[in-house]
Amino acid sequence: MTHKWLRYTMSVCLGMALLLPQTTWAAAEPTFSLSTGSTSTVMVQDSFQVQINADQLDDVFSYELNVYYDTSLLEVDTTQKFTDLTGYALPIKIIEDGGSHVQLVYTKTGSLTGINGSATLGNLTFKAKSAGIAELMLKEAKTSTSSLKEETLLKPNTKLNVTVAKHNNNNGSKPSVSTGGSTGGDAAQGNTDSSNAVTIKSEQIVTNGSGSVVISIPSAAKQLRLPLNTADLLAGHKLEVQSNQIKLAIPAEVFQQLTRLVDEQGRNTSTIVLNIEPRDTGIEAKVLNQSQLQLGADVKLGGAIYDVTLSITTNEGRTFVLSQFDKPISLHMKVAPSINAKLSSIYYIPDNGQLERVGGEYRDGEIVADIEHFSNYVVLEVSKTFSDVPATHWAAEVIRELASKQIVSGTGENVFAPERNVSRAEFTALITRALNLKDATPSTFEDVQSSDWFASEVSKAVKAGLINGRSEGRFDPTASVTREEMTSIVMRAYAQHAGNPASTEAPTFSDEASIADWAAGDVKQAAALGLIQGRSTDTFAPQGLTTRAEAAQVLYRLLSK
Repeated sequence: MTHKWLRYTMSVCLGMALLLPQTTWAAAEPTFSLSTGSTSTVMVQDSFQVQINADQLDDVFSYELNVYYDTSLLEVDTTQKFTDLTGYALPIKIIEDGGSHVQLVYTKTGSLTGINGSATLGNLTFKAKSAGIAELMLKEAKTSTSSLKEETLLKPNTKLNVTVAKHNNNNGSKPSVSTGGSTGGDAAQGNTDSSNAVTIKSEQIVTNGSGSVVISIPSAAKQLRLPLNTADLLAGHKLEVQSNQIKLAIPAEVFQQLTRLVDEQGRNTSTIVLNIEPRDTGIEAKVLNQSQLQLGADVKLGGAIYDVTLSITTNEGRTFVLSQFDKPISLHMKVAPSINAKLSSIYYIPDNGQLERVGGEYRDGEIVADIEHFSNYVVLEVSKTFSDVPATHWAAEVIRELASKQIVSGTGENVFAPERNVSRAEFTALITRALNLKDATPSTFEDVQSSDWFASEVSKAVKAGLINGRSEGRFDPTASVTREEMTSIVMRAYAQHAGNPASTEAPTFSDEASIADWAAGDVKQAAALGLIQGRSTDTFAPQGLTTRAEAAQVLYRLLSK
């Protein structure tokens, strides 16, 4: 219905556009961003604006934008006009179907050409309803040129997190603490008051010039209070906060970022507060149920669910929460002995309940991962099995472990198709997930459309320098990947994952002459590292195809290096 209305609106407003010459569509896709300016933290009941910006626009005559948001935390003002661009804009519309979102529809009138370059496409005013991290996401953008050529971007991949903080009405008083000292690597102990808060004095944060400053807090403690000059005292080192089940390694730069949330006058009497609070056990059943539905697997909790926040509180009682970190924080979460560590990862639980895998590496009884924001975190064991991969299959454990990390997935409900050849698009997606690539670049392949399920993965792999096209401007996504292609991709990934390989004696293959020149060196190195094996004792079969099970095995070896 929405799409029909957009077409109707454009047809009325663009009646003369049919008489215009065809406009050449730019190769580069438009890029979008959401911004709150300098505001990343707001207080409950406060209002703030979210600006929708776009770059690389080419003759955009009309557009439809769909911005999703958390209705439990935010309320949108639909009475205001969302754009001052010359033309016709429909009133802001809230749609519940498919998830609560705001729909913005605009078309130019009278002009012979559309919007080019950069532009602000809309401004939305939200009111903060309750505390938490509110995620806003531009999930879909539809545009049309002056010649009525339509384009739909199903995955603009544009997100924005806004932290909503509660007003703190205390008087800012601090309990008295005992003195003590620590050198780099030694544990500092503060006093724990009746509210389960530990307060650390400046003289307890001392470094000898190397290593981290370590603060150990009792398991009952839920809050750590730190002096305002913590960043200066750390002298560029990390602050390690250790509890019974959780540990955080926080860079000094994060504390510098936190103090900038308060104006210079307010900093003089402010206190840094780190909350590490296990969630009520009543939420566990809800998380388990949600995760089993979302992941389609058997799920076990690997420990308690922790709600972690880092904030600064002024003497007047105003609290500012840091929502995103300039540098990642290392999060260590202990794993229960009954949990299979190989199938376990740290997960982030946003307020909307949709789990997001953070990942992590198992070390000495705990999962360690870098995080870029605080909220609810938990260790989950995820066991995914497929009906066509019995326990006796040679790759069963490898597939199960990679599926638990959401690197491999099935081709249908509980079906993996292990003997089916893997396509170039599929293998690119696998390698992108395995390396957890984030950065992307607009695709220049004419056979990779923005609406393709693999488009984002291909863009990330291109940005990382892992893949090339089969020919000029063509990626050939549905073609099966050859063994020599797969090997070259894997060796590029190895360089990013483990660094450049050392020189090692490699086995020889009788069919080396048939290996393409561009792949010969990669095949030698991969064989020497044990990443790939021949199809038989002395043959590599460079033009042979790779099954989904074989691809999983190669990725497993790569991640084990």
